Amino acid sequence: AIACAHTMQHVVVNGVRIACEVAGQGPGLLLLHGLGGSRDDWRRQVPEFCRHFRVVAPDLRGFGGSERQEPYTIQQHARDADALLQALGLPRAHVVGLSMGGAIAMELALTRPERVASLVLANTAPSFELHGWQRRYMGLSRLLLASLFGVGGVARMFGKAVFPAPHQERLRRRLMQRASHPRRWVYIASIPSLVRWNAEDRLGSTAPPTPVIGAAHASTATPE
Repeated sequence: AIACAHTMQHVVVNGVRIACEVAGQGPGLLLLHGLGGSRDDWRRQVPEFCRHFRVVAPDLRGFGGSERQEPYTIQQHARDADALLQALGLPRAHVVGLSMGGAIAMELALTRPERVASLVLANTAPSFELHGWQRRYMGLSRLLLASLFGVGGVARMFGKAVFPAPHQERLRRRLMQRASHPRRWVYIASIPSLVRWNAEDRLGSTAPPTPVIGAAHASTATPE
């Protein structure tokens, strides 16, 4: 297979410099990572997708190589995604969102439906509010771990849970390394914004084609 041309770009949107990888030609495909992630989360998918799409994989504001500037709300991330597509000359795109990225994808589809050709939602939910003891435990444990040990502490805990088998050691190490990059205060500031977000009552207002992907052991378990 012929490799796609990849470029790294830094695009200023809404007053913030966003780092993004752009690859391939064709219809737009926007890939949105989860809390604690970066565009690197899509490194195995981009070479495949760019054969058929113009792939845009940004670091969300505050993460990866993008500028750190509040607010880190789902609504602001969706506005950034909209502005990024405009800046790159993509009036419409398929949008793939992982966990928190799925929340951003849904918010984008609800507020700018003309931008979204389809949604692919992976390991996400229409609300991350802390209903039930499991969600409360997950939210509070992440907040506590990040406060005490940084994002690396969260990565170590969930790396062992997601990749427990001996033969998964390489995957576990990469997850821990990748998830340890975000700044502690960005991660901590993102959690309250995420758990306050709820789109359950609004989903009926837009209906792009939407495959939903779930996993029993996801590194992006609620409330990420």
